[in-house]
Amino acid sequence: MTFTRTTAFVLLSWLLAATAAAREDPDDVNALVSRGLELRRAGRSEEALALFRRAYEEAPSPRTLGQMGLVETSLQRWLAADAHLTATLATPADTWVHRNRAFIEEAAKRTRQHVGDLLVTGPPGTRIALGPTPVGTLPLEGPVRQPEGTLTLTATAAGYKPFSAEISIKGNAQVAITIALEPIDLRPPEATAESPASTKPAADHTKLRLWTGVGLAVTGAGALALGIGWISIDGRPDCDGCITVYSTRVQGYVMAGTGILALAAGGALLFLTPHGSATGLTVGMTHRSVELRGTF
Repeated sequence: MTFTRTTAFVLLSWLLAATAAAREDPDDVNALVSRGLELRRAGRSEEALALFRRAYEEAPSPRTLGQMGLVETSLQRWLAADAHLTATLATPADTWVHRNRAFIEEAAKRTRQHVGDLLVTGPPGTRIALGPTPVGTLPLEGPVRQPEGTLTLTATAAGYKPFSAEISIKGNAQVAITIALEPIDLRPPEATAESPASTKPAADHTKLRLWTGVGLAVTGAGALALGIGWISIDGRPDCDGCITVYSTRVQGYVMAGTGILALAAGGALLFLTPHGSATGLTVGMTHRSVELRGTF
């Protein structure tokens, strides 16, 4: 009898000690939540969030999830708070959620003022990323929740040039963007043959220079011949038996000089103008005639 009583007393003492130890065990969910609430009231929100996360990992529940969302709201981690509070409000039958619903909804309303929706559409198979974070492949299941602010959206797909755009997200609003990808042209560049129209201006210019040269040469030869003729008749009587004589030496020299200059300019143009066949120019003159022969 004494042995039995002693054994029972030892077992009872052990159970009481185990129960007390369990109550003081830091891994106990209720203990973690209680400690987290104390840290939050003390203004140590980061430490409180770590404990609420630990409690949720130990035993996921709307209570631990909601506590995480509330702390994240105070830390202005809007995206995580929005996700956690929305998931918490999706379980209205939970006792803790029912008792604290008004407080949770107020926090969720505040959070939504800093989170918006980004609707992305475009070619199927296009890979989407927001900043350095991959989002998925089009078509996406729905709008992407993002905190307010400006971010860079990039899109890539095989055979297309990368796409990039700056997106401005506004709280409690939706922004839509359609991706338009430009294909990469992998074909080698084609050799473009020179069209006849492109050579026509050059040919016209060559003809103009040739004809200008011919005109100057002809005019120069004529003026030279006329000048020589005037020089040759200077001092002769203007009629048989007349005392009045021709006085044309000065005019002859001027005309001859002008002819030489024009003839030289025309010859230079004909010589410097490119042509497909040989160009020859022959000038013959007397005081009564001028002969010009040219091959173009």
